Amino acid sequence: MGGQGCVEEYDPNLNLEGEILVVDASITDQAERQFVRLVRSLAKPFNEFVEEPMTGAKVTVLVNGAAISLRETTLGSYELPEGYRGRIGDQYQLRFTTPGGQRYESTVETMQTVPPLNKVYDQFNPQGIADAQREYFIPTHDLYIDTQDPADARNFYRWTWTLWERQDWCHSCQGTVLIGENACGSNAPFSYPNAVPPHWYDYNCRFKCWDLFFSRDINVFADRFSNGQPIIGRRAGQIPYYQAQGALVEIRQQALTAEAYRYYQLFQAQTQANGGLADTPPVPLIGNVRNLANEREIVVGYFTVGAVSTSRYWLDRKNATGTPLGLFQAQNGNRAPIPEPFVRTPFGFRPPTALCIPSDTRTATQPEGWRQ
Repeated sequence: MGGQGCVEEYDPNLNLEGEILVVDASITDQAERQFVRLVRSLAKPFNEFVEEPMTGAKVTVLVNGAAISLRETTLGSYELPEGYRGRIGDQYQLRFTTPGGQRYESTVETMQTVPPLNKVYDQFNPQGIADAQREYFIPTHDLYIDTQDPADARNFYRWTWTLWERQDWCHSCQGTVLIGENACGSNAPFSYPNAVPPHWYDYNCRFKCWDLFFSRDINVFADRFSNGQPIIGRRAGQIPYYQAQGALVEIRQQALTAEAYRYYQLFQAQTQANGGLADTPPVPLIGNVRNLANEREIVVGYFTVGAVSTSRYWLDRKNATGTPLGLFQAQNGNRAPIPEPFVRTPFGFRPPTALCIPSDTRTATQPEGWRQ
């Protein structure tokens, strides 16, 4: 990797087979989880990758030169102390050591300010997202934002979103039935697996439940030709038309440094059809993290620091036309839910309901801003 503050394009002479380190790290000024995720992406021929979280690393973030240790909370995910918030103007640097003793560090990043989101609105798009062959389209609600770009400096932005959808189905059993707290089995007297291929039974949530979805596209912008002007009608995301009922979306507008913007812009050009940072691109870009003992090692990802402006938007979907995809169908290969028949057994009525088990993509806690 070159000098500080530089983003290098990938050298095609580097060997792609073997391990590639992927760093997904972000610090913002919001009261939210501040994390570093480390993954070893095992590269195979024909651009195939298998991910393994890097556990047991020693991770620190230097804030204006003072070190803060991070704690591994889940496999490969390291967090700053609870309640930590970045501050505009402070300087940050990521450092970590692998269990094998390899030492890495990022460039020094300064937290940039960001203007507020002035307005969020949506438009239904019946041809929102095309498949790779453009043979069919997924209808979407396209979300747009208005904001005012400051006139006193060059500014760089990234937009992301989080979607909460109400989920009615919390567990599925194939070839068996639900016999415990989200456990499938077939050894009870009332077990009668579905005889119809593919032999599924699906179970309603016992209480309210929401599934979370996250933007995967890279969406960045530089104010090169609009410095100090209003940014009007910038598309900040496309939300698939999963179901007719409303959903909640949080739009995030994050400030980037010039170097981070260039990295994401190059990343966007290579991987827009593949996904986000968790997906190793077919031609990896070297970001701002390097191996101190081997500067030719491929390290994918960027240690991002920047202030964030957020807005939660209720997507009522009243402007939609046509038939929605179906949330369950979209998550299960276009298969419709198959409820277990209602019967009375010596042990009570069936079917039972299933628990809403919290995870990174599911919550039983009603999100702030939900309207139904």
